Amino acid sequence: MAPPSPIEVRPHPTKGRGLYATKTFSPGETIQAFAPLILVASVEHTECVCSYCLKKRAGPDDLRACSLCHHAYYCNTTCQAAAWSAVHSKECKPLQTTPPDHPELPTPVRAVIQALVKKKIGKALETLEGSIADFEYKSEDWKNQQMMGCAAVKFAGLTVDLEAVNKAVEYLCKIQVNAFQRWDFELGHAAIFLEPTLAMANHSCLPNANVEFVGRKAVLQAETEIRTGDEIEISYTDYTYPLPVRQQALKPYHFTCKCRRCEQDLSIYQACALSPNIELNRASLVLDMTKLKTHAAATNAKKAALANEHSGNTAEIVADRCELPPDTVKENRKMLEKQWQTCKGLVSEGWWAVTPLYQVLSDIALHYVREQRYISALLVTCLVATDADPYRYVAPFHPQRSAKIFLIAKLLALTASEAHIPGDSAEKWTNGPTDGVAAQALDTLKGVDQTSLCQMLLLMVLQNAPAGYVDEWGLALEAKAILNDIDQLQGRERELSLINAWNKDPRSDQSHAFFRYAVVQQVDTLAKLGPKILALDFGQ
Repeated sequence: MAPPSPIEVRPHPTKGRGLYATKTFSPGETIQAFAPLILVASVEHTECVCSYCLKKRAGPDDLRACSLCHHAYYCNTTCQAAAWSAVHSKECKPLQTTPPDHPELPTPVRAVIQALVKKKIGKALETLEGSIADFEYKSEDWKNQQMMGCAAVKFAGLTVDLEAVNKAVEYLCKIQVNAFQRWDFELGHAAIFLEPTLAMANHSCLPNANVEFVGRKAVLQAETEIRTGDEIEISYTDYTYPLPVRQQALKPYHFTCKCRRCEQDLSIYQACALSPNIELNRASLVLDMTKLKTHAAATNAKKAALANEHSGNTAEIVADRCELPPDTVKENRKMLEKQWQTCKGLVSEGWWAVTPLYQVLSDIALHYVREQRYISALLVTCLVATDADPYRYVAPFHPQRSAKIFLIAKLLALTASEAHIPGDSAEKWTNGPTDGVAAQALDTLKGVDQTSLCQMLLLMVLQNAPAGYVDEWGLALEAKAILNDIDQLQGRERELSLINAWNKDPRSDQSHAFFRYAVVQQVDTLAKLGPKILALDFGQ
């Protein structure tokens, strides 16, 4: 007998239907994993990821195209056979009508073709709402829908008549409203994912759950405590963006969010102060948890309004970041300098967590990596991980926070040899003027066991992986690969005994004290140098 489902779909008083918990979940607990009804790689990444498992190509020969249609790519024969059974046996012949040198079909069109040629997919889509009337109301959107619907019918090998096109458009509307954009930290939007039950989860900008993708699966994870009978709400967009940006991002779903964050236009810091997850940061990189509740832009209404005002006035930077980055390092530098100046109001207040300064900081760190200024990148990433991420994503297991922790670990690995070579100047390792800041960083790093710090940060990534999926989650797999290299190092018996004791029982008082000394204080010291290197490079 199958165990009872931890979730159920129920009527919602104002939103049609909703997803509800049938048991209590703790923060970070996996609620349920979902296999896709539809999973289609984004058109720009068709040749970069396996069409079945979405594994990224590491080398030129890692993926092989389907020998029949040349529009699906697989990392091995197992994935190819599984894809053939799942849907490709139905879509392969239609795709063969598209020449190999023809541009790839738009991702939504490819998804609709699957719904048209495989009855199981089409039947499941029939149960979903599609806001077709809302698309019809917007004539330009409706015209685009009809064009893509017509293309899907044609490539599916069906007769292009009004009935078939209308059915394709219906599927298209339902896919666009109910599908998830599967995000990858390196690729961006890697695929669209749709599963009918998961699609029942309604939106809130103060969600109690999040969706993390692990291979083909979507893992629904409790972000806060969820009690039996509670509605499970996720965010359809990045809830840390300013209100106008969120409203724009939600337009394709044809509703206006009425959550507390939107109705009161809460600042990042106000929303953080309300979070029930603050105490979970005892085992995070946050040195002083009281700051998460008492930040000036949370407790002072004028400061909160000013933070939102600065964010709203510079929100166009968010849109600009969606464009292709400049071709050269020099051009990228000019763009970042311009964006930094636009964010000066936020910089002067030290509001690192507020959009778009947060995004600019992340881009600056990546720019430093491109310049091979790894120490500078390390300082800025530590700043983001300690003074920005905890306010934006209060749950310490949030994937965005794990990604920053992983990046710090990688940068520590890159700078480990640099910090301990005697006689080398700071300028050599920063590729630029230092004014003593990089020298301070080098002195700090010389006093740190970077190998142990790197190891503990990587273990944090594993600890914060979606529960039950540490062996499948992409970030965890990358962390394990580096940990395997560290394990080969000799002469670290004492360090390993302390680290293993902490990793075995991270919540004990002794482990907590060791963690704060060996990790939190070290990262915080580096983070404090972040504003200095930024001021030196980009101005106060």
